[in-house]
Amino acid sequence: MGSSQSKPLILAKKPKPQAIVTDRISELPDAVLCHILSFLPTKLAVRTSILSTRWKNIWASVHNLDFDDEYDPWIERDDSFSMFVDRVLSFRDSADIHKFRLHCSGVKDFSRIDGWIRTAIDRNAVEFDLRVYSYSDFQIFELPQSLFMSKTLVVLKLNSDCLRYVPPKSGCFPSLKFLHVTGDYPDDESIEKLFYCCPVLEDLTIDGVVRHDADVYISAPELKTLRISLSGEDFSPQNSFSINAPKLEKLYVMENGLSNYIVKNPKSLVKAIVNLYSHYSCLHRDFSKFSSALLAGISNVKYLSLSAHLLKACSVPAFDNLSELKLVLHNCDNWELLTELLKRSPNLEYLVLEHNEVACTIYSDDEEYFAEYFDHEWNTPETVPVCLSAHLKSITIRGFKGDSDEMEAAKYLLEKGKVLNKVTIYAGDLLCRREELDKELELIRRGSRTCRVEFF
Repeated sequence: MGSSQSKPLILAKKPKPQAIVTDRISELPDAVLCHILSFLPTKLAVRTSILSTRWKNIWASVHNLDFDDEYDPWIERDDSFSMFVDRVLSFRDSADIHKFRLHCSGVKDFSRIDGWIRTAIDRNAVEFDLRVYSYSDFQIFELPQSLFMSKTLVVLKLNSDCLRYVPPKSGCFPSLKFLHVTGDYPDDESIEKLFYCCPVLEDLTIDGVVRHDADVYISAPELKTLRISLSGEDFSPQNSFSINAPKLEKLYVMENGLSNYIVKNPKSLVKAIVNLYSHYSCLHRDFSKFSSALLAGISNVKYLSLSAHLLKACSVPAFDNLSELKLVLHNCDNWELLTELLKRSPNLEYLVLEHNEVACTIYSDDEEYFAEYFDHEWNTPETVPVCLSAHLKSITIRGFKGDSDEMEAAKYLLEKGKVLNKVTIYAGDLLCRREELDKELELIRRGSRTCRVEFF
């Protein structure tokens, strides 16, 4: 009789349910997807059309368009970028454009650029950023009148070496609040006309190279912030800026020369930063006159940052409202400028001195004229400035070297500062001499019992 052998019981495993992958991004509303795509360059936004049927036409409703050919202007390229821009603008729906960024240094056909600009303006662009450079000195691109007349444009950035500005005589930029103009200006007469009438402009930046004598007139009744950064082809001051902006609060001037600045109605001006970084323009016969005019135009400020290698002390007007001063003393060490500023700033409360190492090379056969700009050793003033005896609370010295002139200046400030609370010295490479400098400064009799000196 055969025996039966029991077989092992095998339990079959139930298959795990497959995880359902949900494309949550695609489920978002069209408006949200358009907002996400608005942060991408248009080239990438258009590529999302291949993701799925859901994404096919989303890009066509994006309110921000960003075209950039990433171009080296001296290398020939095909017409693919222009064709891409044409296709995007033709296939895009009728939605308004909020921000239009067009950087097209490789496009030779300016008529196509003109057409793109007109399309953006017709779609009520609010922000417009244009960068265009020419292939030759003979190519000039005149901006279309519709750009100047746009009722929706609030922010405008222009960067070019070939633009001609021919704004209308009236009705220009009715809504424009922010204007930034950068580049090499071959047609200085047109740049002079650009800022004639900007009725609601609040923030203006002029940055670039002016090739010839330019007489720029800025009339902007609502302007609050003005930045001017210029370099020229030579070191002679040739340009003039007449600024009529009664509500101007902040002025920034940076030049490798010095233009003639006429600041009208400066009563609202609170802050000024002036950086004149060339040694050559000071030898021009008009430098002293121009620097005096500029400082007189900003003498109402409460905050002043001044960096001028060879500015003469005689250029300093009275700064009756000045409470904060930052003065950059270059390796020429214009101590006379410091003492004159202290003398003419009776309400100064905070002082920052910054030492900056720069190349100071000027070629001159006139030794007396040369010495007039370079011999600036510390000389103790005969009278104590009012600010030192009554108002100056804090002094910060950056780039301290510990040489004899600096120590004499520090000694004078500590002795005569009757209400000083704090003197902060950043010695940098001189930390090895910290104990020695500490002992020297501790021996100085201080005018204020509450003053403490800190080294970093």
